[in-house]
Amino acid sequence: MRKVILAAALMLLGGTAVASAQDPATPPKADSSAMKQGAMKDTAMKQAGQVATVNVNTATQAQLEAIPALKPYADKIIKGRPYKSVDQLADKNIVPKDVLGATKSQLTVSSY
Repeated sequence: MRKVILAAALMLLGGTAVASAQDPATPPKADSSAMKQGAMKDTAMKQAGQVATVNVNTATQAQLEAIPALKPYADKIIKGRPYKSVDQLADKNIVPKDVLGATKSQLTVSSY
């Protein structure tokens, strides 16, 4: 809980670094540090009542599946990259329009 509060405080201060979820004496694993930072940021944002946005061009399968309505479509979203807009998910029949409408505020698109 302390780590989440610390991460939220760092985000509010505009810092990009997030406290490691591991013991300070143990260096974080290189392959999972970005995922931990993203998870801690998402958790802090949820606790603050904010909705985290997921970039459909760069998100991992786990990040896409974290949005329950997108879980069945995560693999198709990844295979259909890159997208120029979130609306292309429906235009290319990757995600049904009603599902996209319900999740659009949680999605973003930027360069691939």
